[in-house]
Amino acid sequence: MLQQAKPPGRAPYIHDKQVVAGIHQALREAGITFATYLPETILYPVMAALEEDSEVITACVAREDEGVAMAVGAFLGGRWPVLITEASGLGLSGLILARAAVQRTPLLILTSHNEALGERHDYTAAARRVSEPLLRALGIPYVLARDGAEAPLLIKEAQMTVQGDRRPVAVLFPRHTLHAKEDRR
Repeated sequence: MLQQAKPPGRAPYIHDKQVVAGIHQALREAGITFATYLPETILYPVMAALEEDSEVITACVAREDEGVAMAVGAFLGGRWPVLITEASGLGLSGLILARAAVQRTPLLILTSHNEALGERHDYTAAARRVSEPLLRALGIPYVLARDGAEAPLLIKEAQMTVQGDRRPVAVLFPRHTLHAKEDRR
C-alpha cells in the first residue's frame, strides 16, 4: 500500500529585516503619508513599520473594502495613500476598487499572494485565484515582486504611475519576497 505524502507543516515565517526596511524607506521616498491595512502574515512588519512612523497616518481596518474607501478619502484630503492587504482583501474590495479606477483616484496597493508562487496551504486557494484576475478585470496594472531586493524600486515606480496616471496600481508579494533566506549549512 502506498503511503500518502504528508503535506509540509506550518513553519514559522521569518521576515528579512533588510527587505522590510527597504520597503518602508521606499514608501516614504515615494511620498506615502497615509496607510490602511488589515493585519496578515507576509506584509505585517511593513504595516508595523508604518505604524511606528510618525510621518504616516495609519489605520488598521476591520474590512479591506473599508481600507480602500479610507485610502481614497485620504487622497481626496491631500494625502498619498497605500492599501496593504492580502489577496483575499482584493476580492472583498472589488466594488470600491472599481469605483476608484473609474474615478481615476490614485492608490498604491501592496498585496500578498499571487496565482502561483509559494503557497503551501489550500485554505489560501481562493485568495490566490482572485488577486490577479480581479486586478486585470478592473484594469488595475500590477507587478509581481520576484525578489525582496527589487521591491523598493517596484514600489517607487508603481507610485510614480499612481501619481502620473491617477489610478490604482498594485505590487504583489509572494511569500518568498520578504522571507529571510534560510541558512543551509
